[in-house]
Amino acid sequence: MALVNLQEILKKHDGAVGAFSTYDLFTVQGVIQGAEEAGLPVIAMIGAPVLNQPGNDYIGEILVDLARRASVPVCIFLDHAKDYATCMKAIRLGFSTVMIDGSHLSIEENIAITNKVTEAAHSLGVSVEAEVGALAGLEDGEEVKAAKMTNPQHVAQFLAATSVDGLAVSIGNAHGLYKGKPNLNFDLLQEIAKNCEIPLILHGGTGLSREQFAKGISLGIKKINIGTEVKKVYMETFITTHEKNVSAWDMIAVPQACKNAVAAMVKRELEFFAAGWKTMC
Repeated sequence: MALVNLQEILKKHDGAVGAFSTYDLFTVQGVIQGAEEAGLPVIAMIGAPVLNQPGNDYIGEILVDLARRASVPVCIFLDHAKDYATCMKAIRLGFSTVMIDGSHLSIEENIAITNKVTEAAHSLGVSVEAEVGALAGLEDGEEVKAAKMTNPQHVAQFLAATSVDGLAVSIGNAHGLYKGKPNLNFDLLQEIAKNCEIPLILHGGTGLSREQFAKGISLGIKKINIGTEVKKVYMETFITTHEKNVSAWDMIAVPQACKNAVAAMVKRELEFFAAGWKTMC
């Protein structure tokens, strides 16, 4: 159908759009296949550390090419770039959206690097996501997590000084697999949302409950990132399929099974984020 940017894809329905990390040909194909089976738009992401591995420019090119051939709208997204050069690299490869993550910087420095990226990206029709507040590590205690959460005053300051197309927030979410039940601060999300006119983004979606997803979407979350679940589904399928016939060393059937497993997960999540969440609110 079309390669679209973040601003365009978030207008496709009144729920949230799933954003899924990719690492190779088969995860890319699985993400897009799942979206096509659901008949829904999707965001296919590649993290800056993955893109910057030697030879992985080709994965970026594959992402863009497959998006252009897809039967549903696909946004090709650079996730968590910390620097201007990596954002420009992704744009040169044809990505439709980049994330400049200045959450580790002071709010003033975050604004400065975000504006530098946004000026270049917007001139080429590329959307930009930014982040205010830092995602806690899974090893962090509750006090550290609270200290890293998004400050609503910083959001107001950031949005007044920038023109980004989406904003990632920290409300107790984290990357990786949660240890115990994740505790999200929905009161904080509601406070941020009431004064924010651009789409809000939730990172660290793997391990959150259906109820938490539904609550977040109802309060203004428009994009939900899923990364670890892609890896988990892929690797578990790889192991179980290989172990059915170890001596075959089947490099055809095994990755195809992994691709199909990723597609099934993506389809399920997209359908819930788009509409299924409404039954829980």
